[in-house]
Amino acid sequence: MIRSILTAALLSTLVIVAPESGFAAQSSLVTDIVTKRDIDNVRLFDGVVEAINRSTISAQTSGRVTEIIFDVDDQVPSGAIIMRFDDGEHKARLLQSENSLKAAEAIRTGAKDVLDRVEKLHQRGTVAKARFDDAKASYETAKARSGAARAAVEQAKEQLAYTIIKAPYEGIVVGRHVQVGELASPGQPLMTGFSLEELRVKVAVPQQFANLIRRENNAVIHDDDGGTITARKLTIFPYADAKSNTVTIRAILPTGSRNIFPGMLLKVAFKTGIQSSLFVSDKSTVKRGEVRGVYLMHENGSLYLQQIRVGRLIDGQVEVLSGLKQGDRIVRNPLEAVISIKSMTDDAQ
Repeated sequence: MIRSILTAALLSTLVIVAPESGFAAQSSLVTDIVTKRDIDNVRLFDGVVEAINRSTISAQTSGRVTEIIFDVDDQVPSGAIIMRFDDGEHKARLLQSENSLKAAEAIRTGAKDVLDRVEKLHQRGTVAKARFDDAKASYETAKARSGAARAAVEQAKEQLAYTIIKAPYEGIVVGRHVQVGELASPGQPLMTGFSLEELRVKVAVPQQFANLIRRENNAVIHDDDGGTITARKLTIFPYADAKSNTVTIRAILPTGSRNIFPGMLLKVAFKTGIQSSLFVSDKSTVKRGEVRGVYLMHENGSLYLQQIRVGRLIDGQVEVLSGLKQGDRIVRNPLEAVISIKSMTDDAQ
């Protein structure tokens, strides 16, 4: 290892000055000019994945739990039945309400017939107005009772429907709060779940970046597979946390994003502006242990290995943070540079 380090140090300081014949030999080397290009200036922050649709289903009627069809970690289709209550009492109430409605309808029909007869007699002047008014009041009362009975039937049907618990959307069960045989009451939590279709990443960023991120309105999420996902929408809170001096940002993922689950920790890259940086082809760089370098061609034709510090890799181009300046000429193929150096060395000997 010491030998490798010494070799790397030697190569990093090696300068070969080519004679006239050697410079002519180097003319065949393909070189590139180091130039600047505008790239997005981004900031990386850690974010936690959240489910947009996360809810706890509660009982809307009282009843004894008779069946639990799905349990924790089960995938539930939208609209699927997940639980049933004992519906015997509710069915009896519905039947009673329906019978009451029939009776009320019969009374209303009878009162309507009486009103029609009395009205005709009243028009002929054979029945007093008071008798007509009584018949009309009796009909209105019967009509109101019929309406109340009909509402009671609808309410009984609704209560009966509440004995069958259905999933409001497709998702995964993450919590079950009742057991079979347990008596549930209205408002009691039954089951908790979330949907994987609509997800977001919650990020806390330092307040000095909030306005820049709001202006650019662009974020990319880096998943565990090395891929990237562009956020569909950004929601930037209009206030900062007084304790941490951070602003919360929610990056909405595209619908149906796969291999991403609530609770995961992911990197989120926010665009904060544009910057100009030096770039060279990644293939033109060489590695000597932990050292990265390029073969730099001097104006007099000499070649030497120039150590550089690199940043991001974008479209096959690597960002140069230090070690080069704009206008420098580097050899495109490092292997050809090594062969050329060896050839000049042999010629010099």
